[in-house]
Amino acid sequence: MENQNQNNQINEINKPKSKFWKFALGFFGIILGIFILYIGGSWLWQVYKWYQWKQTVIPPGFEEAMEKIQQEDYEQAMADTYGDKTPQETLKMYIDAVEKGDYELASKYFIGDKQEKELNSLQNSKRENIGNVLNLLKQSLKSQGSFSAEKDRYVISRPLLVDFKKYPNNIWKIIEI
Repeated sequence: MENQNQNNQINEINKPKSKFWKFALGFFGIILGIFILYIGGSWLWQVYKWYQWKQTVIPPGFEEAMEKIQQEDYEQAMADTYGDKTPQETLKMYIDAVEKGDYELASKYFIGDKQEKELNSLQNSKRENIGNVLNLLKQSLKSQGSFSAEKDRYVISRPLLVDFKKYPNNIWKIIEI
């Protein structure tokens, strides 16, 4: 009997501790649940706000139109064969065309939207100025350039800045001189 009384006393002492831990775990569980609901609700609110912004800023059909333009640009780039497999060779071809006075051919070594501007620039420049630029470009051929991290851009920075871009068909085009 005495043994049973001792067991009852031990159980009575352990009950409050057990109730405390259940209460503490329940309390922290509720706090954690509220925190998770708050974070989830905040995220959903941000997604909703972004969706609303997108609906007001980007007109219907815009994304499809952009995809169509990108596809057309890609097809034009694939069809463009003026240039060579290295930036230096493309620059050499450009120099050769300018020296021969074939400005139309020389302008085709530039990326698509810069060709007309380059043609006008060459046609409206003095022969003396073109000769000076050609001499600097020949020196640029001897200079070491650098590739971008993606290996799709190349820049020669001395004595003139010459920027190149690699087209999807592996042809290098001049962006600017």
